[in-house]
Amino acid sequence: MTTLTAHSHDNVSALHNQFRMTHTFHLLLGASEPVAGQLESTLKSSHARVDKWLILRRGGCYEHSITVGGIGEASARALRKAFASLNNEIKVHVEHMLHFDSAVSISR
Repeated sequence: MTTLTAHSHDNVSALHNQFRMTHTFHLLLGASEPVAGQLESTLKSSHARVDKWLILRRGGCYEHSITVGGIGEASARALRKAFASLNNEIKVHVEHMLHFDSAVSISR
């Protein structure tokens, strides 16, 4: 039974090495809501690595789509709460995504 547990742990480790996780935060803010500087400050305090940040203006609203890496699911949930706490009017949605890292799997 111990052998199976060790073997399963090795399989999980191998999977973790083949995949990387990113999180995309979709924020909808009114024109008078916190600006990108406040969002950036919140990101820095979370130690998340920003991979991509897209800002769209639609009418009187700004839509931010921020993709980050380097954090786990629990940290992503905490970051979502931190964004939402900047103002009660901010709408935040987060996508947790696993990406297959083909470079890692080919080299094995």
